[in-house]
Amino acid sequence: MTSRGALGVGIFLALLGNVAPARAAGDTDPSASNDEQRSEAKARYEAGVAAYTAGHYKDAVDLFLAADRLAPSAPLSFNIARAYEKLGDDSGSLRFYRDYLRRTPNAQNANDVAALVKRFEERLRAKGVQQMTVLSTPTGATVALDGAPVGVTPATLDVPPGQHHLALMLRGYADTERDVELLADHALDIVLELAPAPAAAQTTPASAPAAATPAPSAPARAESHGLGVWPYLTLGAGAAALAGALTFELMRKSSESSAKDASTQVEYKDHYDTMVSQRTTARVLVGVGGALVVTGGVLLAIDLGNASPAKKAARLGLAPAPGGVTASLAGSF
Repeated sequence: MTSRGALGVGIFLALLGNVAPARAAGDTDPSASNDEQRSEAKARYEAGVAAYTAGHYKDAVDLFLAADRLAPSAPLSFNIARAYEKLGDDSGSLRFYRDYLRRTPNAQNANDVAALVKRFEERLRAKGVQQMTVLSTPTGATVALDGAPVGVTPATLDVPPGQHHLALMLRGYADTERDVELLADHALDIVLELAPAPAAAQTTPASAPAAATPAPSAPARAESHGLGVWPYLTLGAGAAALAGALTFELMRKSSESSAKDASTQVEYKDHYDTMVSQRTTARVLVGVGGALVVTGGVLLAIDLGNASPAKKAARLGLAPAPGGVTASLAGSF
């Protein structure tokens, strides 16, 4: 049976509630790096089918995802959606049915899958949220929604409908921001192409004229105020981000422990998804906090290095006073 024919049967069986997932064997992406990788992907896929047939739907999800990472194949997204549907996970089902249509918009069964997408959009609407997927070129950009980091692209989020502010940040690329509106009854795809960060402007002229000699009677009085409090604010923000990362890591460990103690697959899935989200947030905060601490340290070093000796040195003065001598210490740092 060809992969296309098998997928059609899979959609038909899915609509009837049959336990068999769509067959994806032989429909791997030819871009898979080598035969060994394809063989491993096929093994993961076959193990996923066996787990699905045995009713171990969470294991099936993990195995199908592993196969898709090794050899990307659109039918695997459909299989993952079916497994999530068996787990009662409306969000996971919607995410991967949408992913299947995104990868194969002209599939023979596109209308059937679109009907499934509509069904799960309505279920999320009844819960007061809707699904938003953020895609970027290149991938791996940090996603901030309404000022809070929520993951990296590609990222699928369930958020309340309405107006939201989206920001994407990736080293070497200009920050990208956009205001978006998420409708209550329809999931949203946001596709952004990141632009490379502009090169630093050249501030030194090709040939600088000789500096004019100041008149002896008019000594320079102006002093540079340096970078002020910015190095310290940057260091403080970095420390706060690292503290937040520690908090999320502790929460992740708690969620991991709860997942291990879960009595049902659905409960395990809830704790596992929470753990993954907390781990991602902790990693983002570690990266941001580390960058801020390094930046603050560099700014502080530059500020101290550029300070004049007169600003660095403290001045100690003595003056007579009734009954003794007073001392004064003055300086600018």
